[in-house]
Amino acid sequence: MNYVPVTTIFAAAAMLSATAAAAEKPRNRPELFSKVIDCRSITDNTQRLACYDQSVGALEAAEQRKDVVVVDREQMRETRKSLFGFTLPKIGLFGGGREEAQEDVSEIQTSIGSVRQIASDRWSLVLPDAGTWETMTPVKYEPRAGQKIRISKAMMGSYLGSFGSNKGVRFRRVD
Repeated sequence: MNYVPVTTIFAAAAMLSATAAAAEKPRNRPELFSKVIDCRSITDNTQRLACYDQSVGALEAAEQRKDVVVVDREQMRETRKSLFGFTLPKIGLFGGGREEAQEDVSEIQTSIGSVRQIASDRWSLVLPDAGTWETMTPVKYEPRAGQKIRISKAMMGSYLGSFGSNKGVRFRRVD
């Protein structure tokens, strides 16, 4: 029987807890946004207004230079939907945390925009706002533009879908 030294177990546990703590570390607000918020604490009306004017001007200029991007929750949902099928790193672009996990897109339902045959029983399907998908398993019935399609996350990073009379078709996103 092989034994693992206790120090190795403690070292591994320490590394895992440090990694988890780093992942849960709250992100600081961008400096430009913090400066706008900080203006609220100025009691003199003239100074507070001057602070707001300067801070909002700097924030607007940064947005025009694309140094800062402002999106609302609906725009985040639409972006998640358009990226469905791609494996992306967890980098907190969408706010991170439990809220992001709850709003994660697990399936798309749309209509087929266009169809192209890529093998005798395999197809490339362009889905509006959801990219290009290819069937990975043979399909019995030819897909048609305008047909309703549903693609869901399956096990181990795969995707299963259905359209028309075709059920349980494996897909992969290519574009």
